[in-house]
Amino acid sequence: MRQVKEISLCLLLIIVLIYSGLSYLTDIFTNSTTLNFIMLLLLIIIGIIVLSKYLRKSSNSLNSENKLFNSLVNNSDTIYIMIEDKTKRVLYVSNKIEEILGIKTGSKSLTDIAYQVLRIPVIKSELLKFNDESYTSGMIEYDNPKYNHPMWIRVKISPYKDKKNEYYLIQIIDATLEHEHQHLLITQASDIKSRESILNQITSKSYDFALNVNVALNTYDLKYYKKDNLYFGEEKRGLYTEGLNKLLDNINESDREMVYSNLNLESLLEHFNKYELDSVVIRYRVGNEIKNSTWLESTIFFVTERQKQIVSILTKNVTENAESIREQNILLQNALNDAKISNARKLELIRTISHDVRVPLTNIVGLSDALLYKTLDKEVKEDIKNINDSSKEVVDIIDELLDTSKIEKKLIEKEEKEYSLLKMFKKVERNAKEYIGEKQIKLNINLDNNLPVILFGDYIRITRAINEIVNNSIKYTNEGSIDVNVRGEKIENNVKLIIEVKDTGVGIEEEKLKKIINTETSGGLNSVKNLINLLGGKLEIESKINEYTKVTISFLQRIVEDNKVRELMNSDKNAEQFSLKGKKVLIVDDNKLNLKVTNRLLEAYEVDTTMLESGEECIELINEQNNFDLILLDQMMPGIKGTETMNKLKEIKDFNTPIVVLTADAMEGQREKYINEGFDDYLSKPIDRKELVRILKRFLKEG
Repeated sequence: MRQVKEISLCLLLIIVLIYSGLSYLTDIFTNSTTLNFIMLLLLIIIGIIVLSKYLRKSSNSLNSENKLFNSLVNNSDTIYIMIEDKTKRVLYVSNKIEEILGIKTGSKSLTDIAYQVLRIPVIKSELLKFNDESYTSGMIEYDNPKYNHPMWIRVKISPYKDKKNEYYLIQIIDATLEHEHQHLLITQASDIKSRESILNQITSKSYDFALNVNVALNTYDLKYYKKDNLYFGEEKRGLYTEGLNKLLDNINESDREMVYSNLNLESLLEHFNKYELDSVVIRYRVGNEIKNSTWLESTIFFVTERQKQIVSILTKNVTENAESIREQNILLQNALNDAKISNARKLELIRTISHDVRVPLTNIVGLSDALLYKTLDKEVKEDIKNINDSSKEVVDIIDELLDTSKIEKKLIEKEEKEYSLLKMFKKVERNAKEYIGEKQIKLNINLDNNLPVILFGDYIRITRAINEIVNNSIKYTNEGSIDVNVRGEKIENNVKLIIEVKDTGVGIEEEKLKKIINTETSGGLNSVKNLINLLGGKLEIESKINEYTKVTISFLQRIVEDNKVRELMNSDKNAEQFSLKGKKVLIVDDNKLNLKVTNRLLEAYEVDTTMLESGEECIELINEQNNFDLILLDQMMPGIKGTETMNKLKEIKDFNTPIVVLTADAMEGQREKYINEGFDDYLSKPIDRKELVRILKRFLKEG
């Protein structure tokens, strides 16, 4: 609009100038004044200034438009060629020609460049028959020497006319990427079609029929793959809510509610709304007969296809499988019942064995323990001590072997309790000396003097691990020495035990050492590794063939008594000594030898003991004289058992004597069981002196 105004102004000035010029000539002939000449001159100057300004502005605008045009064309992925029709003169070729067609420009003229382009068959052919109508080719394969793969181009030829001449514009477009996309789509479509075909074949062979539901439109389509059994009548389609009710009529009454809850339209919609699109499997019967029913299994698939919510319910006959599973379930149930009966019998047998084995062990441990308080020959006392320690080891082994909870669960758990570090290594020493036999091996056990005396941990497995290491060293050492060095690092209320066993044996080959470290097999050092893992510790092995093997284990233990080992190194005390003179203890046990053993153990504390052999005698005596300070009551007695005896005693007026159950039933959880039944405490057979001391202090010792 602005340009139109400027052009109009210029024209107006030109008209004024022409008019003024004519007026001036008229004035010359009419002898006009000099003023008219000056006015004419000024108008001419103003006109020239305005006209030059407009021309300069138009030139700048044209240059900008040319630059913009060149930028757009040169940065386009299209080659533009403009040719004059009559003269066939090339007027323009864009610089993309080298990149797209591989035609080098260099110093060639536009005509030379265009000539190479015009040799492209499709362009040459179309130009020969060009009839002033636009033409666009399909995708044409083109061999560009710059690339190792073929390119694809698309050619467009368009006529162009101005007032004087006619031209045609050739556009050559790089269509390689478009071709690749189309090729990929065609390939994918082909693959999808092929997969659909395979899937349909698999589906038709695997299933009897399909029920496809369009959830949004509430429509369904029932299609049979196998025509020999039309479970729900002929193939059909229609409204799903109506069709489902008709389909349910063919389903066994006992299964209809379950099928409806899974297949009703609201339930199917809920799956899509909650994005719960995992397939669902349901199994049901068709027909009203229970015994001879046909079992069907439907798998419900939820699919979103082109923004449509489609449910595909594929169904197959599983009658034979259902019957087979039913029969297997019956067999499994019977087997389970038999296993329960067998386990109950096994449990009873294990309890009986535990009790029967513990009874004689109680006597061995108790009598040997009592004898250690007598004045005896040193050698005899040492033998009795060995008997006592060995018997206690047998008790520990029985506890582990007969723990029914571990047998049933097939688990190994830590069994932690207080233990003496010094006694443990004395036991290790005795075991090692027996294993050494006649071999010329010197055994050295060195305990750091600052180690704590009493610790809390899995004493049985720690001892077993150390014995395994020492025995392994003895096995592979023919002469020389085995050094057992024990030290500790105190960490608050715990101590990190570091036990190092070094021998002068044959050593371990590198490959074998790797197997020991990396495998989980049992036996030897592998067994040690498993035990240390259970304890949450660490195992390290260092070895050199024909020189030595050093095995180091480390694990954390809680400190119970922080007195130093050196304080007890030469001590042979078995338990704390104190007097309970004047206290009266009633012992009730049907086994006379057990009575004797318990009485012997109590002698060391100077208590007055009374011994009875049945629950009936106990009740009768308490009714006569209720003046005992403590009752040790055996559980397994003929007639009235310990639990029943306890309950009857508590019915006696003013009876408040503590009752401690005395039993060989030492299975896991028995302490809690007996205390819950009403006993004041629990003492297992064979009697552990420390436990006995604890009970005596609790119920009899004042202060």
